[in-house]
Amino acid sequence: MPDDVNADEITDPFWSIVRRRHPDLDIVLLPPAKPAPDTSGLEPQAPETFAHEHLAEVDRAWADLVGHGMPVSTAQWIPGPTRDSVCHSVTLTLGEVEESVALGHLRAAAELLAPGHWRVFLPPRGMPRVTADRDGRLGDEHLLFGYAAENRNLFLRLESTGVPVGERIAYELIGAAA
Repeated sequence: MPDDVNADEITDPFWSIVRRRHPDLDIVLLPPAKPAPDTSGLEPQAPETFAHEHLAEVDRAWADLVGHGMPVSTAQWIPGPTRDSVCHSVTLTLGEVEESVALGHLRAAAELLAPGHWRVFLPPRGMPRVTADRDGRLGDEHLLFGYAAENRNLFLRLESTGVPVGERIAYELIGAAA
């Protein structure tokens, strides 16, 4: 590290310690990130059966978190954590929801999600929302539950864990969504 250090490097919590402990250090090399495996190594599943089960899970989540209304549903296949897998993403949207009602649902969400082994995060700023994830067989499941006040939409998006379907079928499912 050169002797002429700027004030930001001295006050930075990381670099100030590095500079103090290793005054002769010029460069730090970190090992490369371990690449994701190309294939899951799991037996392929029928995507239609999985999608049907996932849609039922999304409906149960809506019933638990909201319990009313007939939301509009959109579903799509998105890339999974490996080349031979896909994830199923479903978004439910309910329009014309009063803000006080929507915020009540969002406030209760963390407590309702905890028994399902969800790791819940409540962002302190921005659009009112709850994000959560939990371990799955092939990658994590992701949940986004929020309220878009400008158009009064309450929404829930649930992305599944990866589903091994084989490379050719994964390509077809993702390509069909594009």
